[in-house]
Amino acid sequence: MMGQFSTYLSSSLQTAQYLFLAIQVVLHVVFAAAVARDAGHFEKTGAKTVLVSGVIWAFATLLGGVFVAVVYWVLHHSTLTRSRYS
Repeated sequence: MMGQFSTYLSSSLQTAQYLFLAIQVVLHVVFAAAVARDAGHFEKTGAKTVLVSGVIWAFATLLGGVFVAVVYWVLHHSTLTRSRYS
């Protein structure tokens, strides 16, 4: 009885881990695509991205996910830095 419950619990946890990993992968790709699109818009308007190129920002977001996307947004769109780079 206890062995069946342990097997069921282990299987459920493994399924939850795979689901969490799949969600992370999708989020990283979506945010990287959004950063790449925004950085492309910067280049079309003649502006430059801060620190590194748009391609590097997109790749960093692909690896770092939401946290890197937040850093990108702060550097490029927040009121903290807007006056400096507008």
